[in-house]
Amino acid sequence: MNAFLLGVIFGLSITISIGPGFMALFQTSLVRGLSAGIILASGMLLSDITLVSISYFGLSEMILGWDDRIMGVIAGLILIIMGGISLFKPGVPSLELKPAIGSQNKPALLLFKGFLLNIANPFSFIFWIGIVGFAAKNWGLHSHNVLQFFAGVFLTAFSTDLLKCYLSGLLRKVLASHAIQWLNKAMGVVFIGVGLFLIYKVH
Repeated sequence: MNAFLLGVIFGLSITISIGPGFMALFQTSLVRGLSAGIILASGMLLSDITLVSISYFGLSEMILGWDDRIMGVIAGLILIIMGGISLFKPGVPSLELKPAIGSQNKPALLLFKGFLLNIANPFSFIFWIGIVGFAAKNWGLHSHNVLQFFAGVFLTAFSTDLLKCYLSGLLRKVLASHAIQWLNKAMGVVFIGVGLFLIYKVH
């Protein structure tokens, strides 16, 4: 499969995963408006790019000396762990809305908040290490396919985040708590499947 298209698929998987980032984006867009949601989403995108860069350059020196099977198993196990957390995590985040503080949004604070949402979450770093490992196993760390893959991931994730901001009012009516929980579990199954496939592929 084309690396960019595979990145689009991963981007869609990330998009429908339910977590603190999703809920913060949802709430911010509802309470403070579309522009505030876009700024928050931009901060989240910057944090994801930062985590991928750290994972990429941190792994590059280690992975090049590893056996392909070791790298594939590690990447697969990380994805399986992330999938298991999504699949078996009880409950869903609260959708309770809080009133906006002040009459004006502060772009710098919203951008920083979006950035911290992923940076402060250790599972985000673990997740991106797994994704970088997946890309490295399939194409090598210095292949142009890796750039295409992450271009597809980030373009899809950011575009759909913007769509979430725009449709946040509709999402509140459409997505009941049980629907959110089942979406989260479905994505857990997807990540476990990808992880198992990756481990199978290297044996």
